[in-house]
Parts: sequence; structure tokens; C-alpha cells
Amino acid sequence: MRGITALCLAALLLLSACTRTPVVVASKDTVQDRILGEMMALTLEARGLPVERRIGLGDSADAFQALRAGDIDVYPEYSGTALALLDAPPETDPGVVRARLAAPFAALGLEFLAPFGFESRFVPVTRRALAQGERLARVGDLAPIAGELRLGVSRSFAERPRDGLIGFLEQFGLDFRDVVVVGEERRESLYQMLVDERIDVMIGFSTDPQILDFGLATLVVDMPFFPAYEAAPLTSDAALSRHPGVPDALAPLAGAIDAATLRGLVRQVQVTGRTPRAVAAIALAQLDIAGGGAATPPEIPLALAIDPLELGSTPANRALDAVRTAMPGRAVALAPTSRPLAALAAGETRMAVVPAAAHFRMTPGGAVRDETVEAIGVVGRSVLYAFAADEGPARLGGAGVVATGPEGSPSHLVASVLARHAETAVMLAPQAESGAAAVGAAIADGAADVGLVIASRQRGDVVEALRADPSLRLVDASAWWQGPARLALPFLAQATLRPETHPGLGRAVSVLSMQTVITGPAPPEAAGLGRQGPISFDMRVQPLTDTTVRAIDRALGTRPDVGASLRAAPALAPRPPEAPTARNPRPDQALLTMGIFAYLALAGWLLVRRGPGGSPRHGPGARSTAGPSGGRPASSSTPQTPEH
Repeated sequence: MRGITALCLAALLLLSACTRTPVVVASKDTVQDRILGEMMALTLEARGLPVERRIGLGDSADAFQALRAGDIDVYPEYSGTALALLDAPPETDPGVVRARLAAPFAALGLEFLAPFGFESRFVPVTRRALAQGERLARVGDLAPIAGELRLGVSRSFAERPRDGLIGFLEQFGLDFRDVVVVGEERRESLYQMLVDERIDVMIGFSTDPQILDFGLATLVVDMPFFPAYEAAPLTSDAALSRHPGVPDALAPLAGAIDAATLRGLVRQVQVTGRTPRAVAAIALAQLDIAGGGAATPPEIPLALAIDPLELGSTPANRALDAVRTAMPGRAVALAPTSRPLAALAAGETRMAVVPAAAHFRMTPGGAVRDETVEAIGVVGRSVLYAFAADEGPARLGGAGVVATGPEGSPSHLVASVLARHAETAVMLAPQAESGAAAVGAAIADGAADVGLVIASRQRGDVVEALRADPSLRLVDASAWWQGPARLALPFLAQATLRPETHPGLGRAVSVLSMQTVITGPAPPEAAGLGRQGPISFDMRVQPLTDTTVRAIDRALGTRPDVGASLRAAPALAPRPPEAPTARNPRPDQALLTMGIFAYLALAGWLLVRRGPGGSPRHGPGARSTAGPSGGRPASSSTPQTPEH
């Protein structure tokens, strides 16, 4: 009897467990909120609580009203947003914000649980080149030039009552030329617009991975405006009465997620194409909060080698975006290194972003093209800058000692060709680094007359060197490029820098420029047999497939073709027109076609033989029934005149 009673009790408990009301977990419609919502849902499920998901419910107002109405039980929210929803003045201290929210939220029957461990503040973002060129460090620095700039914001930011668009513009006295507003689901597209120079400033989150990926500059908010945005689960008293175990179940998430961790999770969704739930599961397994993903290996990014000084430049960002677009689902990242092609040759990276000069190497016979690499696409142009002191030579060709980057660097190659073809002796002074600061120091120390730097236009170190040392100037860098020197460096082209478009210049300067290209390993000229025979493994770095090259080419959109002096990937060559195929390649089809034409010819001939009235035409010996005039037939009752 006791056994039957125990069995019934167990069945009753099981039935009650199956009919428990699930915890309704929601989130707003941003990537990071979706990830946090999934982390909460998976954590609850791991502790035996049934969950109903409403991930991506809407914006802050939608989620807040759904919680108050009892339609959802918990969702991730930010303390600063909660202040804005209450129309309270902003506060930058997280502790003070929590204290201010306690009483009014208690009156509303709402409660913040323990915070996740990070803040996600609004932050003004711009391109690094623009920030360096216009000396933008703080939001207040935008005021004098705001009329020339375009601002991009999300719709939710534009509609925020206190810490949104209108308040931001009024607080800092900004009047932008244009304000672009995009929907919340397209908020990440603002970064692409910023990189493509369709906008100049945007409002992002401090946890957005694109800020680091694209080398963008953030501006310091120099007056109190944006409150502290501490993230935490927000729930209600009604939800806690239905599900009293929620606070304890979510306790392992308290303080477990810092800004760097969240930034990496968002990157996995945006770059590798993983779902927020998959990313959340992996993160919880790594934090030992919930199982179901501990064995997932870390994502190894596909790396593009690039000079560290080029991070944040337009060519670097264009290359990064094109490769990510061409290879969805892959983690693609820039890998800063002082020798990009060496990293490519060693297999440390899959591609490199370099100036055209890097595709050549110096030999005793002169500059020759490096056949071990090939250009995949053009992402911009690099400039050959020639620095000199005020009392120094007025042009590059008049230098006696030229400071360059390290031996083997692009600037050292160009200077080597200059020395080889100069009318007077030219000595080279290679420096340990390739930037403007290194060659500027060599000039200041009297170790060189002129310093050469190959950099993207308006690169930060070039602009800073010109501004930091008033005695340093740019001189003519193109006059020497004539005759044999032009033939030795065919990838160069003449250009002019003007003070209206290049910060730090006092006058127009003639320079040389070259393409900046995405570069990959080239296939060997001939594949030979190794000592081990035809089964030997080829350990050389393999070139990109034609499909990948064409995908990158499409992602780059309208752009110049790779220069004729560079080795280009074969997939970029124009495809020859296809030879016309036979109309009837099969013999049986040909015979059938011939039969059809023969039948049509016979039918046409038979139709032609028939007379106007449908009667067959008479032959020469046939008797005619027509009258003398050839009209109607003669009547049979008319008497015929006998022949004599």
C-alpha cells in the first residue's frame, strides 16, 4: 500500500512539474540583448525551470511595457535606459543610478537583479583619419565643423526623451549638415556607412566590436550627458511571485560578463554567423555555468596582415569588409605586423594589405617583381611622402642621405632605385621602423637629409609629424622619377596633395602614389616532384581559390583594375567569350530536323501545284473548258460551229 502511495505521489509531482508555467524570457532587438536573453534562458533551463522565449521583442519601450503588463517575466535592461524611461536626469555613477531607481521601480512593482558585470554606454564614434586630421578628441571639438559633417544614429536613440538625439545636439551645441536615422535592426549598418564615408560621426555602444575591428576613434563626452548603462536582468514582483526561484537561478550570471567578453560574443554573431543561442551556449560552458558547448573549439580568425600604422585607414577597413562579405561565416580580422608579406609567406596569415611597392624586391640587377605573391583586389592608394627640414633639400632628388624604413621595406626599395639612378651619390639610412616619427627623428638628428614614408593618404602618424614639428615639411617627391627610374618602378603615378584636403600642409606638394592591394600567395610556376616522389606533400602556402578571389572582387564593387605591372590573380583576368555550341550536337536530332524540313518543302510544293480554284494545274496536253476569252466555261447548249 505504501508503495502505491509513493508511486502516486511521484506521478503527481511529475504532472505538476510538466504543467508548471514557464518563465517568459524576453530581450530587445539588438545582437547583444539577444545574446544576454539567451544566456538567461539557458541558465534557467539548466536549473530545471521551463522557459518560453520572446527574444527580439522590440525596443526598450516595448520590453518595458510588456514587463509591466505581465506579458513577460524578465529581460536584460540597462540602468541608464531605465532612468530615461522614467524621464529622470542622467547620472554617470552606476551606484547612484541604482539608488535612484530603487524607490520608483519598487512603486511600479519592478526590480533589477544583480548586474551582469559590464556597462554598455552610448559613445560617439568617427574615423581615425578624420579625428587625427581635425584634432577631434572630445565631443565639443565637433562644434566648429559640425556643419560640414553627417551624423548617423539609430531610431531608438533618435526617440529617447532625455539622453537621445535632440538632447545630445542641444547639450553640445551641434548643428550637423545631415542626420541619418536607421531602424534598430539596421543599427550595425551605421559602421559600414562610417567606413564608406557616407557619414562622418555616429552614436554606437562602447561594447560594439566594430570600433576595434575598424580602428575607429571614440570621442570623450566632455560634459555630463550619457548616464551609466549597467546591464542587469529586470523583472517584476508579479513574475517573482510566480517564479520565486528566478533570482537564485540567475545568480551565476552576476558579475560574470565583462565588456571584453560581451564584445567577443557580439563579434561571433556578426562576423562568424553563429546564432545568439549558440554563442550564449558556448559562453556559458566556458564560464562553467551551463553545459552544452564546452567542447566547441575557439574560432580561429582568417587573418589579413597589415602594417600596424595602417589600422583604421580607409584601405584597411575596405579590405576587411570585402573579405568578410566574400567569406560569410568566417572570423576575419586584421593582424598588425611590421612585415606583412613575411607573415603571409610563413602561413601566419591568409592575405595581406600592402602598397604596390611591396610586390617588388631589390636584386643586384635592380627591382624585380616578386612572383610568389599576387594581387587580389585594389582597396585604395598609398602615397610616397618625402620629409625634409626647412633648411634641407627642396626635392627628393637633391638628397644626399635618405632615411627609409627597414631594409626590404617598400620605402627602402624605392630609395634603392633612387640611389641607383641618381645623378649624384645617394646614401641610404634605414631605420628600425617605417613610420613618419622614425624618419622625422633621423632628420632632426642630422642623420638624413630626406625621409621617405609610404602610407595611406592622411595617415595619422604623417599628419601628427607635420603638426608636431614646424620645421618639418613635405618636399617634391616626383621630379626624380624619370627615364630609367620610371621603367624600374612602373607601378608609381604622379599625384598632388593640397592643403585644402590634407591636414598639416601649407602648400600644394607633388608626390608619387601607388595602388594599395589585397595580396595573397601565388601558385608556383611549376609543380615538381619531391625526393619522395609524387606522393610528397607540398608544404608551401596555397593560393586562394578562384571562387574566393571572384567573391572578394565582387564585394569590392566598382574599383580600378589591378595595375599591369603587378601579378594579378588569374581569376581576375577577363574571361574569353565562350565558343558557340552546335545547334544540333546529336546525330538523331540532326536527322529529325532534316526530315521536318523535307516534309515542309514537299507540302509547299504540293500547294503551289494546285490552281486558283483548288483544282490541279493542267499539263500541256489537257483540254481546257474555258471559253474563247479564257473566262467562263462555254455553255453546253450553245451550238458549235463545225470545222471545215
